[in-house]
Amino acid sequence: MKIRIATENDLDDIFILSDQINTIHHRNAPNVFSMPDGSERDRIFWFDNLSKENSVFFVFESAGKVKGFITAKITENTEITFLVRKKVCRIGTIIVADAFQRKGIGKAMMQKTEQWALDSGADEIRLEVLAFNNDAHDFYDSIGFETQSRILSKSIA
Repeated sequence: MKIRIATENDLDDIFILSDQINTIHHRNAPNVFSMPDGSERDRIFWFDNLSKENSVFFVFESAGKVKGFITAKITENTEITFLVRKKVCRIGTIIVADAFQRKGIGKAMMQKTEQWALDSGADEIRLEVLAFNNDAHDFYDSIGFETQSRILSKSIA
């Protein structure tokens, strides 16, 4: 299993995978996620994520093609005085191509990211998962994540 740092050469495959996850999210939460439109807007977003400070962008490669990726960054509360000050690794996006799911790739990418987080001095890993995404809930439960909070929303317009 080859998991490595993403490069600019991976952007076409990353773009395809991001459309996969964005389509699912749009279908289930159209008030939050726009429909993928193949525009440069998304390509620029992923390009910018390749080199952000205190961040990592890993890809899973199979037969020379990216079939999964994960992004993460380290943050630290320095402003809210009543919160414990600690470094937190925040997972941005994780996606595995449909044909490669349930083969341990997501788990391996999470383990690689956890090691990166430890090496970066993080104390914990956090992520947000949408309520409709039961497969993701099951996956995160299986690798030891617990619900810490809930994000609620209410449309007012």
